[in-house]
Order: sequence, then structure tokens, then C-alpha cells
Amino acid sequence: MRAGQGQASADQVTLVPGIEVALLSLDLPGRLRGQAREQVARRQLADRMGLSEEDTAMRPFARPGEADRWTGVFLMARERLDAWRGLAGRAVLPDYLALPTAEDVWTVAHDPETASVQVRLGPGDGFSAAPAVTLALLERALAETPPPAGILRLGAPSEALDAWLRDTAIPVTQSGEEIAALGLPEPQTLAHGELLCDLRNDPLAARARLARQVLPWRWPLLLAGLTVLLWSAAQLIAIDRLDTRREAVATATRDLVREHFVPTGPILDIRVQVSRALAERRSAATGDETGDDPIALAGRVAEVIARSEAQPEEISYTRAGGLTLVLRLPDFAAAERIATLLDEAGIAATVAESRARENAAGVRSTFQIGDAGARP
Repeated sequence: MRAGQGQASADQVTLVPGIEVALLSLDLPGRLRGQAREQVARRQLADRMGLSEEDTAMRPFARPGEADRWTGVFLMARERLDAWRGLAGRAVLPDYLALPTAEDVWTVAHDPETASVQVRLGPGDGFSAAPAVTLALLERALAETPPPAGILRLGAPSEALDAWLRDTAIPVTQSGEEIAALGLPEPQTLAHGELLCDLRNDPLAARARLARQVLPWRWPLLLAGLTVLLWSAAQLIAIDRLDTRREAVATATRDLVREHFVPTGPILDIRVQVSRALAERRSAATGDETGDDPIALAGRVAEVIARSEAQPEEISYTRAGGLTLVLRLPDFAAAERIATLLDEAGIAATVAESRARENAAGVRSTFQIGDAGARP
């Protein structure tokens, strides 16, 4: 529906005179996006045409997939755009965008009511002009771009326009079906993203509104981010200090162990090696024939048992028999695993007895530990 002919419904498109909306092509850098791209486009228009922003308005002509890579712009008087902002309808478009079009197909329509000719030079270009101006623009388009494979002629007759069309070597048809018969895509109306070009939309103003909405949250978010950054830095410094101190303590401990307990050989398990060295020194000092202090030996055995699935039931010591350890185990194989663990810890251990428990699941195993237990 044309503007001024009534109130458009929510599903209708309102058309404004295309003579008042020029579609121009600009040479814009591909890396520019958003507001920067619009600013460069406005600067190019000002340099090329000498028009001020107070008197003219610009809208990007962004086809589908070209949200940040558009090169075409609509240019119109600002007062006309202000008058169109209040128009109803699904979109407000220049009248030439309502023509059906397809790739490699031009569409030309004469409208006596507006005394103008609407032209669509494919999905990415178009204009509206008086008949005399239209012929000059068509001649220029043929000179600057490859000619189309077909022209769709719509609207009322126009003697000058029809004569020009007859003089061209391009096939001229009267319907989309005839275009399709030439092996070309059938022209479609509003099927090339035209509804995205609603003249009432101002991307620059929308971004400005969004910036004003986000601005109150900017400083609190920045402060919160700075706080998290400082806290993270402090934690990293503290962790680094702890790592340094841990390495220093570990180095000092190894030096002491090397000096006093393990003068030769590798230091693999400081706790076990120091315990063994202390036990040997106690044995040498007391003259104990078994070679192990029973208290120290029991402590070493307890460390191994604590790392297993065994449950201690009884532990006893005699000078003749050494340590006797009674454990509750889940099965007979567990007794062998315990004996192996004790042996790996440097403790001689023999399974003296293993039997199933009465009225309970599992096994009750007795271990002889020490030199006496090591005898077959």
C-alpha cells in the first residue's frame, strides 16, 4: 500500500515514493563493522555530494548475510524520513523495492499515478525516476554493468520507455512465467531481504539506546572484574610463596636425611628410610637380637595396615616369637597382599595361619612379624 492511501495493517508494506529515496553504492573497507562503517559511509556521502547530516538521512541497504558488510545506502531528506517514521505497516520501503526481481533480470514498471518509472536492476539495486531520467539511468547501467539476460516489463504503457526497450537486444517479457521460459529464475517479490530495509529502523540510534542502557552497569561490572583480578593475583602470589617454602623445606629435609640417616643411595621414602635407620640404631644400642625395636616395628606395621583393607583384631609381642598380628580380611588372597605390602616396606612377615571366620564373612589371618617370623 502506498503512503497516503490509507492505514496499512500489520501484515502490509507501506511504499513511499522511490524518487525521494536514492539507493547508492559506496566503496567501504571490508574490515569496518557497525558504527564505524556507518560513520565512514556518511563521510563518503558528505565528500561526494556535499550534503550535511542535518538535511539528509542515511540508512544501510543490508541484504541477507551482509549485516556488517553492506556497501549500499539509502539517502533521503531528513524531513521526509521524519514524516515516514509514524507510518504503520510491517515495513516502510521505497516503491522500487516492491518490484519482483531475480538475479540477471531487470524489472521496469511505469506508474502514471506518480508519473515515475520504478526500476529494479536485480536484487541489489534499483531506483525510481521520471521517464526521461529513467532512460538515461538505464543507458548508464548498461554501460557500467553487464546487461541482464532478460527484462520484465510491468505497469502502464510508456511510449519512450517501450521504444527504448524495443531497441535493446535484451529479451523483454510481460510476466514471470515468460522469464522462466527463457531459462532464468522467476522474479520474486520481497523475497530478497527487502523487509530488512525498513526505513523506520535506525541501527545507529538502536546502538546508542543500548549503550545508554548498558552504561549504568559498566562501572559496577568493571569494579567487580578489577576486584576479582586483584584477588586472583594475590592468590597466585600466595601459592607461589607456599610452593617456594615447600621446596625449601623439602630440600632442607633431604639434606638432613642425607647427612644423618641415608649417607649413600637414593632417597625414595624419607619416612620409611628414617624409621629403618632409627630402628637399626636402637637395636645396636640395646643389643636386641631380633634387630627391631618392637614399638618402632609396630608403628611401621601400623602404617602399612592403615593403607590396606585389613581390620586389626589383635597384636602381641614376645622376645622369642616377635610380633604376632591378627587381622580380619575379606578373603584369603588379601592375606597374601598384606604380606607383600609388609615385605615391600622392609618388614619380614609370614602368614602363620588363615581360616574362615565362624558366623561371619571374611578371613581371620595371623602374621608373624620380625626375624622370628621370617624363618620358614
